[in-house]
Amino acid sequence: MAVLHPDVKKTEVAFPSQAEEIVYRLAETLPDGWRIYHSVTLSMKDEREGVKDGEIDFVFYHPAHGVIVVEVKGGRISLDGQTGSFYSLNRHGRSFHIKNPFQQAIVWRNRFVRFLRANNINVPVSHAVCFPQVDESEFPVHATIEPSVLLGRRGLEQLEAFLRGVARSFHREDFLKFRDVANELDRLLIGTTFESKPMLREYIDTHEAAVSESDLMHDVLVSPVTGVPRLGIEGEAGTGKTILAMTLARYFRDQGERVLYLVSSPLLAARISSEMGDGIDVLGVQELAAKHSVNLLVTPTDWSQTPKDYVQVEAPERLRKSIEASDTRYGVLIVDEAQDIQPYWWVALEALLENKDTSRLYTFFDRDQGVFGGSDEGDSGYKPEDTLPVPANFMRLERNYRNTRQISDFSRGFRRSSQSHMAATSDRAGYMPVLIRYKDAADAKAKITELVRELTDERGVREDEIVLLSGRAPENKDSILSGTETLAGLRVTKLTADRLRNALPTNAGEIGISTIASFKGLESKVVIAFNLSEYNMAPEHPIMSSLLYVAMTRAKHMLYVLVKEGDAKDVVFTRLYKSVDRGAALVLNAEDRAGERSGSVVHFNPERAGIIALDTVDGGSLHTVLMFGPDLRRAGIHALKRDDRLVFRVRSEGGIVFAVDIRKDDESA
Repeated sequence: MAVLHPDVKKTEVAFPSQAEEIVYRLAETLPDGWRIYHSVTLSMKDEREGVKDGEIDFVFYHPAHGVIVVEVKGGRISLDGQTGSFYSLNRHGRSFHIKNPFQQAIVWRNRFVRFLRANNINVPVSHAVCFPQVDESEFPVHATIEPSVLLGRRGLEQLEAFLRGVARSFHREDFLKFRDVANELDRLLIGTTFESKPMLREYIDTHEAAVSESDLMHDVLVSPVTGVPRLGIEGEAGTGKTILAMTLARYFRDQGERVLYLVSSPLLAARISSEMGDGIDVLGVQELAAKHSVNLLVTPTDWSQTPKDYVQVEAPERLRKSIEASDTRYGVLIVDEAQDIQPYWWVALEALLENKDTSRLYTFFDRDQGVFGGSDEGDSGYKPEDTLPVPANFMRLERNYRNTRQISDFSRGFRRSSQSHMAATSDRAGYMPVLIRYKDAADAKAKITELVRELTDERGVREDEIVLLSGRAPENKDSILSGTETLAGLRVTKLTADRLRNALPTNAGEIGISTIASFKGLESKVVIAFNLSEYNMAPEHPIMSSLLYVAMTRAKHMLYVLVKEGDAKDVVFTRLYKSVDRGAALVLNAEDRAGERSGSVVHFNPERAGIIALDTVDGGSLHTVLMFGPDLRRAGIHALKRDDRLVFRVRSEGGIVFAVDIRKDDESA
């Protein structure tokens, strides 16, 4: 088999386009003798132009055929015969001028020849231009197009034969008899082993749309779920339980039902309430109890027996009586993060239903996230079959939409349930999590500060895309960040329920921080988890392993984990890290993003709403969609004018069609 550098089976390989991934995958099928170098950065001094930098898409080498430099162009291509100008056609049919790829290939070949000669390597060098998504027959006869170096869809099917033909079209047979220079090429083009820093901005922009597609995927589940009046839906972190729960809540609201959406975490309740819209009551369980003058966890002054007896017997009984004495009833009760509901509280919660026989109850849970309880102390895992007031024939969500495959595999080691082998699959390849070891609190704080600075200053990550997750209260005197008000020039801001009711929980110049337990059910594009070693509990303890599982699975795209040198948790982290398959093919700036639409701004009032005219009419009915200020602010778009181009996804809620995941169409610039 051919040898490829870098090897996608062993490390992350970032492809700028689907076209380059197509060529790479076909190059993997070449026989022994071939060496392929992807994304070769060439920096050399030109006598006339000074130091010149550039990147060659692919360098193919074979001891019988020499070096072949290949320039790759993705998507559809057009050529203006009058001017000889080339254009790229985007997914919306608009064209943009590009450099002549045949001339580019000649430039790269000539530079590479000079580079090799400067390093005393004598080998024949040829060049080719590859259009993986275009058939060769589509290209016209034109002076600027050389058919012998044109590689399209048909040529890729016989890649080795094409490469052999290119070499012989450039060089006589006697020139193709040369000393094998594979080792010298490896030395120059690969050199010392190193790991490049993740191209986070490009990766986030490309893959965020794919993550957001999960809400559309779950629309198809509404019909089978609503066919059952009582149902438990289980899935590990990232499978879209909350998205499905919210979709159900909106469905029943639109059917005229009175809906209560319950969740244990007040932060999650605030975030869901901000996104749900009117007509649905969203409450934390503690908030619900407080409305009925009951504290479910703190014993009142009039209680003389043990706190355990109060939590397990007296508190839920007081809540049940208060609910039954009120006129508050619901036709649909949806309980998210149901594994955090104490088993003794369900009788009181069922009292909220209008009719215990016909009203609907849906519970969403994960066996591995029992941070707040839900099972007896010392139990190895949460057992919904013994706890939930719904039949045990649960619906299972089996695809992980949130986490990359690498984050999912790493976090899976902290799952404790007997069904951990039935793991949800994630087909979104990403970067490896990063373990950051520190000596003491001062060292840890310095490393967090430098990491935040690097992410925001060098890798293009916005501060609102990062969250700091602490294993314990971050203001605690033993916390790494105790007394810290700023990091890398950003104000450290606690994420509260009031904050999460806003589209942007943090303001410009702020970075959000939360405890892991409080952040349950929520997510962030980038997570920095710390104060794990400071949480004085063994990693195999059920509470600690569950807490670690929650922390790791909050990250959608990138995960950084801080651990103290010599801590027992470091041993566990290192073992799990080594078990993760490092190989990944990352496609950046893909030509097509699933579910995206485009259009032009025809009206915009920043205080109210705007209107976008769609480029493509949807079935003859949908011509325009609305856009709202919070979605624009979330996307970092602060100024718009008529005819500005936008790319977005379409969402429908309550009969209103509007745009989400909005971004400016850079291709129109």
